[in-house]
Amino acid sequence: MIKHARMTRSRLYVLIDSFESDLRRILIRYILDHLPENEALGPNFKRANDRREADGGDTDVSIAEYLDLRECYDILNRHRDSLPGELSRELRANTVHMDSLVPIRNRVMHGRPLQEGDAENAVSATNSFTSRFWQSARDTLEHLYADPSWEPAFGSIVKRSDKVLHNLPLPEFDETGLVGRSQDCQTIVNHLLRRRETMITITGEGGIGKTALALQVAYSVLDAPEVPYECILWVSLKTEKLTANGVETIVDAVRDVTGAVHQLGRVIVDEFAGTVSDLAEMLEGVETLLIVDNLETVDGSEIIALYEALPDSVTYLLTSRIGVGQLERRVPLGPLRERDADNLFRSFSRARGVDRMAQLKPDTVKEVVSRLRYSPLAVRWYILSVESGAQPNLLLLQQDELINFCVRSVYEKLGEVTQRLLVVLYSLERVATFDELAILTENSIDELRRAVQKLVSGSMVTVSPSPDNALISHIGLTEAARHFLTSVEPPRTAEIGQILSREQEIRKGEELRRADEAQRELAPAVVHVRGPHDEPTAHLLRMAFKISSRENFDKAREYVTKARQLNPEFWEVDRVDGFLLSTKGKIDQATAAYNSALRKAVPGKERAVVCHFLAGHLARKSHDLTAALPYAEEAHDFFGTAESGHLLGTIHLWQREYEKAQEYLVWALEEVEEKGKLYRIILTTLIDSWRRWADHLLENDLRPVEASHNSHTAFSLGVQELRKGTYDLRLAAGTLEGAKVFMRAVTVTGALNPSFEGKTYLLLRDIEAHIELFEKCQAWGQLPGHVGKIFRARNVSDRIRELCSSLAGGASSQSENLDAQEGFSGRVSGWLGRYGFITHREFPSDVFFPASVVRDLAARGEEIDLTGCQVRFDIDEYETGARPRASWVLIVSGS
Repeated sequence: MIKHARMTRSRLYVLIDSFESDLRRILIRYILDHLPENEALGPNFKRANDRREADGGDTDVSIAEYLDLRECYDILNRHRDSLPGELSRELRANTVHMDSLVPIRNRVMHGRPLQEGDAENAVSATNSFTSRFWQSARDTLEHLYADPSWEPAFGSIVKRSDKVLHNLPLPEFDETGLVGRSQDCQTIVNHLLRRRETMITITGEGGIGKTALALQVAYSVLDAPEVPYECILWVSLKTEKLTANGVETIVDAVRDVTGAVHQLGRVIVDEFAGTVSDLAEMLEGVETLLIVDNLETVDGSEIIALYEALPDSVTYLLTSRIGVGQLERRVPLGPLRERDADNLFRSFSRARGVDRMAQLKPDTVKEVVSRLRYSPLAVRWYILSVESGAQPNLLLLQQDELINFCVRSVYEKLGEVTQRLLVVLYSLERVATFDELAILTENSIDELRRAVQKLVSGSMVTVSPSPDNALISHIGLTEAARHFLTSVEPPRTAEIGQILSREQEIRKGEELRRADEAQRELAPAVVHVRGPHDEPTAHLLRMAFKISSRENFDKAREYVTKARQLNPEFWEVDRVDGFLLSTKGKIDQATAAYNSALRKAVPGKERAVVCHFLAGHLARKSHDLTAALPYAEEAHDFFGTAESGHLLGTIHLWQREYEKAQEYLVWALEEVEEKGKLYRIILTTLIDSWRRWADHLLENDLRPVEASHNSHTAFSLGVQELRKGTYDLRLAAGTLEGAKVFMRAVTVTGALNPSFEGKTYLLLRDIEAHIELFEKCQAWGQLPGHVGKIFRARNVSDRIRELCSSLAGGASSQSENLDAQEGFSGRVSGWLGRYGFITHREFPSDVFFPASVVRDLAARGEEIDLTGCQVRFDIDEYETGARPRASWVLIVSGS
């Protein structure tokens, strides 16, 4: 087994140099001692001699000193017959090691970045030569083994290229090489060689290896066969470095763009102290690769200014924790893969001589590198700290200084909104979608998007596709950011509490949404979702409904707008928007919104929901029953529920197709499982259908007997429900309207129809029994006139007159207290005895009203002419005829 030795570039240098010295000594002793130089070197002679001539042509110096390692070894192999047998066999057996040792030698001697495994391979190769002929190499190895702290004087500098002027520094990762970044390196090198992008920025959190990768890339470009650059310039803006002893300030560091310009200019002119313009003039026409390291330490605008000032011949490679902006092509650098982090951990441990760390069990190393977030800097810091005497287990718990070094500079440049977003993610302790973050914060969508972009560019959060839906992204804190917020910059407990309370509130809201959907699929405020990704949008839409119920329409639309920005193709956004606009009376805008929802909805349930609400809008608000009917039928064909049947029945009712309407309404009523709100809504519509049918029979068909039967049915349906203790003003109002039509119908001839005497008595008694509820209805104010008409009719029994007297008194008293300001104010333009018309500027075609809706008309006498009277009135919203119809009329003056 080969013994391990700690290796650095300088230690590798003396080892390889001693091996080369042994090779030359063998060549001089066994070959050049009896053969002329040209015969001994053969095809290698001319090149070696040219080097000697270029060096002054001193013949006292052996030509062997001008041979490369491989050249010298190959010459010895060609003359093995002249060598001692033991040496000859050893050279032949170990020729294979030259394939790895020669490239290592070139990287060491020419100042190129060392690669992973270079140290081990070099020691392994030289250890293979064990005979007495390799005394210098053996002595050096023994010294290296015996004294791990020995760092021989090393005067090597980066080898200058014959083609490219550069100032690249020596790499700082010689002990292990650049681990785990070969693919990233090749990708960036390819970009720089093609030169299709002017600016490439390697981004990532602090300590992730951006500088090391940029330097490896720079050397790879420098040594490329077809390098397109005449000049490669490097400047670092790093002002601090992390060591096992803490953060140390870098002496003579470049701290601003002015200092960077001076350093870059001195690569070309030694005493350069000019401006950016002077540097631009020097680089004009010179194909240049400019590398700026640690860009985040200066203001991004300074770099933009530098970019704009320098000529187009300059290509930029930058490293930054936060990036520049829209000018760049970003190459994000993430943590090492677990395998690479494990490899770095063991390699660096061996390189530093911390063997106990290198020999840890695989599971232990996996745990350690995981807790170090697979960060190259963190791994190196950990090993260096252990080397300096720190306890390994405590180091994993005490990473505050490391985290602060890696994160602080980015965190301090974040705005308030962005820092708040970090706190939200920290509080959740899980990944979240963008939509979830949108409802957990009060920021606009644009503000939130900018905040996420800043956090991504600063390597504070990661964005990954959801395992359930690749089109949905999950946003989560990086381990460094979480550790920073835990130990270095902890949020206030109250702030975390507020965020978690809001999350809990949203979760409860979603539970309610699901419960509401299960109970009433077609309730207006029920928002349907296609999957969990729609739930945040659904929350915003439910908030819009909630706010609109408080008559804050503008605020409700703000929630809808935010929902649309989040989820523009979600059909429910347009459906809810259409509903709110319709409620507000914005008919055309609502129709457009519903049609947009219809286009986005998938055939099936989604489309059926939209059809249901579009039909309701067209019928109630646009009064376009013909257009509404097919949508209502489509919705009912899919759902076949009480709600869809109710809407279809209502549309047929407004089309005066009374029998068909009642067929749907009765079916819908029977479909309702629980006699709650929906049951009362359908029952109220059914009552209204009997009342309207009666009114039509009375006013249009002049069939008072049938009208009496139908209106009595309307009243009976309502009273039956009220007797059960139901308190519902709408239902009560519909019931009372049925009673009014009945009273008109049975007295249309001036005499009470004898066949209805019993029904009339029972009706009046039921009204009296529920007077406290009926008094709260608007129609109660019109009751005295109808009751008075029955009282004055012929053939009326005493018991009916007694009830009439009692009811008329109560109704008149309440009528006197009616609010004189409700409804519209207008003037009667024409009166034809049984109906009339009202003039009002908002209704160009005038408003129709039958005599039955005029309050206290009977008390004024049958021969009254209402033409010219000032009246107050309201519009019957359920009437769908071409001309608006009044639901009630109150005479103010003029009669």
